[in-house]
Amino acid sequence: MVFGDRFPLRYFAEEFDIDYYAAFPGCSTQTEPSAATIAFLTDKVREEGIPTVWYIEFSNHLVADSIAEAAGVKTALFHTCHNVSTNELEAGATYVSLMEQNLETLRENL
Repeated sequence: MVFGDRFPLRYFAEEFDIDYYAAFPGCSTQTEPSAATIAFLTDKVREEGIPTVWYIEFSNHLVADSIAEAAGVKTALFHTCHNVSTNELEAGATYVSLMEQNLETLRENL
């Protein structure tokens, strides 16, 4: 997986033996990825035939969009379930429903 965003999913990825690369080493919003990092991730997507660049909820996903556009692939949301919008709550979203949505998105994009 390539995340063009913060990466709060380290334990998830390790638990399910998913290789990952991310624009940010963790969850900090105090930094921006370097041009070298974006180029590395773009090359990784191309070299490994990765079909999707991921981003998290409430992200502006500019980095993910940039990588995906340069590599000619799509983007997709992986919901960390840390933040839920008012619309999601009003629609009855639960932790389980959000993770089920993630599972379906993973099936479609890995």
